[in-house]
Amino acid sequence: MTFGRDARRARGAAALRRALRVLALALGLASAAWTHRAQADAALHEGVAYAGSGGDGRTLDLYLPAAGAARPPLLVFVESHFWHDDDRAAEIAKGLARPLQRAGAAVALVRHRPAPEYRHPAAAEDVAAALAFLVAHAGEYGYDPARIALAGRSSGAQLAALVALDPRYLAAQKLSPDSLLGVAALSGMYDLAPPRGFASPDEEALVAKAFPDTAARRDASPMRHLRKDAPLFLITFAESDLPGAQEAGFAFAKALRDAGHPAAEAFGIPGRDYRTQLDLADESNPLRKDLIGLLDLTAQRGWLRDTFATRSYWRAPKQSSAGFWEDAKSVEQRDATPEFLRDLNLLFSGSPAGPRLRPKRFQALDLFAWLERHADRVGRGRYLVLTNARGEKVSWELEALRPYQPLIVIGADDERELFRLVDFYHTDRRTTWQQPEAEEWILARPVGAFLHFAKPAPDSIDPRAIGRFALTPESFSRVDEDPLAPLRSLTPAEQRVLTEDFRCVSCHTFRGAGARASHIRAKDGELVGGYGLPLEEYPREVWRRYCFEQEKVAAEIGATPVQLGDRAQMLFEMVERERAKAGR
Repeated sequence: MTFGRDARRARGAAALRRALRVLALALGLASAAWTHRAQADAALHEGVAYAGSGGDGRTLDLYLPAAGAARPPLLVFVESHFWHDDDRAAEIAKGLARPLQRAGAAVALVRHRPAPEYRHPAAAEDVAAALAFLVAHAGEYGYDPARIALAGRSSGAQLAALVALDPRYLAAQKLSPDSLLGVAALSGMYDLAPPRGFASPDEEALVAKAFPDTAARRDASPMRHLRKDAPLFLITFAESDLPGAQEAGFAFAKALRDAGHPAAEAFGIPGRDYRTQLDLADESNPLRKDLIGLLDLTAQRGWLRDTFATRSYWRAPKQSSAGFWEDAKSVEQRDATPEFLRDLNLLFSGSPAGPRLRPKRFQALDLFAWLERHADRVGRGRYLVLTNARGEKVSWELEALRPYQPLIVIGADDERELFRLVDFYHTDRRTTWQQPEAEEWILARPVGAFLHFAKPAPDSIDPRAIGRFALTPESFSRVDEDPLAPLRSLTPAEQRVLTEDFRCVSCHTFRGAGARASHIRAKDGELVGGYGLPLEEYPREVWRRYCFEQEKVAAEIGATPVQLGDRAQMLFEMVERERAKAGR
């Protein structure tokens, strides 16, 4: 979907900046003597000419982090605004270069000869020349020439993508796109000769000014140079971006994948616009983590490739609700009410970067009619039991559901496989007591088919997000015996704590009743550790901490705390009593 991470990104002053850079060069401030990085402190080299004297705009600023044990990677960012000097260069330096420098990366902000004074392919040739200069001078500046990534925004994204896709430019510099870690294309323009009306009139005028020749527009369009062997492509756009940026990003990523490229993904940057997406000083900005991942600066090398593999997996997951569509003749088309949209987004309510799904219509099956048609498989018992793809379980006396018109939702708008609608989250540990070292687990919460009540149901009926999402046809069974019968001798308050207030037995068992839920690993859909043990089997100290130190326990695991409140004592004593009876 659009957002998990996912969405919207003075000519005189520019001339003055160029003049000052030329002056700096004339004074020798960017001479080779300054390029050696013997000092341990972070450094900035401004106005370095990578071709000619730099008087025509071909200069770069190089930000070097404090020296460390290993040579840092380098992000080469193309400063370009509709193929002219970017009039927001100070923002880019402050928002992107400085934060990445502090994070341990070297950053080069590259400028090219401006259009329309210099025509295509001058700008692309300049980007390639800058890369060649930076590779050749890596030893002097102290960064790793084998760990260079290319990036840009707007026309800078177009140039970065073009140089990485069309081998002519790097080949002229005796380089290959294979040497790049990858490309980050932000709010880019990837087809400069699209059907009329795709771009705004102002954008079309600026493109026409920079590329008067239609043939040059086509040749400069990354969409015309798709290759399956291109470097990794991280394609992003801001939630409140320029018109068409989101559509262009998704279309470009899909075109690369359709051409056979194995690692091209588009992501939205939620809560950001065209400018603020580059505020990487804010550690909550998803783009910061994306670029640090692209540069392999994280403790987990290859993190971004794992993220791409995850996205690829969930386009065609092995978990599937396709079997429900065998009953296509019985599918009802319904309008998406506010209540439906609330239910659909329950999985993402605790995830600030998660998707917010807004379909206009949905497709559903009447639960009772579907159960009757499939009675030979699901049974005809009095109780309905749902066991979802995570192993979570809920059960009801079936007739208690009838007044609330339960529906099995199997589609939204034109999406017929709801397992493709997924949010990702992570935990720091599998448990609080068996795992000595923290280890980030990237996990998945797919929507899948889910149970929705057309009429509002009470809390005792409606399990919210637990157990009624991620359903397949195999999730349903009907049994004659009450699945929660072992709990019926508890007090009403104790039963309510286990089955309604916190729904403990949707993920764990108690007295043998309940579930053994787990997590779904994001990159391959496998069930992984962190299984819900029987409540009686948790070590006493672990159980005590869970009940009375929820905030600390949740922080250790990297999870959201359960607000037990004044029922913590009841839950603790109930399990301890059961443990004593079993002699544990």
